[in-house]
Amino acid sequence: MLLTFDIGNSHSVAGLWHEHELVQTLRLTTEPQRTADEWYLLLKMWLSGSGKELAFKNAAVSSVVPAANAALKEAFEIARIENPFWLGASSPLNFTFDYAASQSLGADRLADAVAAVFYYGPNVVVVDFGTAITFSVMTEKVFQGGVIAPGITSSLESLFNATAKLPKMAFKRTTHAWGKTTGESIEIGAYIGWRGVVREILAEIKNSLPQKGQGHKVVATGGIAESLDFAPEFFDSVDKNLTLRGLYLAATRAY
Repeated sequence: MLLTFDIGNSHSVAGLWHEHELVQTLRLTTEPQRTADEWYLLLKMWLSGSGKELAFKNAAVSSVVPAANAALKEAFEIARIENPFWLGASSPLNFTFDYAASQSLGADRLADAVAAVFYYGPNVVVVDFGTAITFSVMTEKVFQGGVIAPGITSSLESLFNATAKLPKMAFKRTTHAWGKTTGESIEIGAYIGWRGVVREILAEIKNSLPQKGQGHKVVATGGIAESLDFAPEFFDSVDKNLTLRGLYLAATRAY
C-alpha cells in the first residue's frame, strides 16, 4: 500500500493506493502552518474511519508549497514512514524536457505529465484547473512548455475581496448572454469568460503544434475539472485524480 500527497496552493489531496488502484482520497484546504502533529492526526482519523491503520512504509509527495513540506516530513517520521518519495524534475520520469527551466516546474505539472503520457500517449496537452490554470504541452514524450493563466476560483475570490457590494457567486453554467441581476451578471461573466480563456489558449496551442494538434489528446484535471459543463467541447478526457495517478506511477516506476 502507498500513500500519495498532492500539496497545492489552495488544496491538498491525499490518496490511498492498494494493488495499483486508487481506493480512497481525502481533500483538504492547504494550511502551510499546519503542524506535524496535525498532519499525523488528520491522516490517522481519515484512515481509521475507512477501516485502515496508519502503518504504511511508503509515501510519495508532489508539493508546490515549500512552507508545508517540513511539517509533512516530520509527520512521516512520527508515522515511521521511511524514505518518502518527493517528486521533482530530477526524479526518474517517462518523458524528457525541451524546456530550459525544468527545475522550476511545479511537481504537480510533472505528475500530470507522467500520467498523461502513460495513459494517453506521447502527444498530449494537459489542462490543470487549480489555483492557476496550467496548460502543459507534450510532443513525442518531450515536455515542450506551457501556459499559466489565473485560476477560476482564485479570480472570483479576488473579485469578491476587492469589491464592497458584489455578491459572492459560485462558478456554474449559464445559458444567458447577459444578466438581469448583479449575481447573474457575475455568473455569466465567469462562465463565458473562462470558457473563452480555455478555448483561445487551446486554439493557440493547437495552431502551433504539428498537424494543428490533430495528433494530440487534450486532458483536463484538477478539483473543478469534472464540474465544467463545457468540458466536452474542449477535452478528450477529464480525470480529477490525474496528478495522484502520475505521482503513483513516478514513485513506483510503474510506467
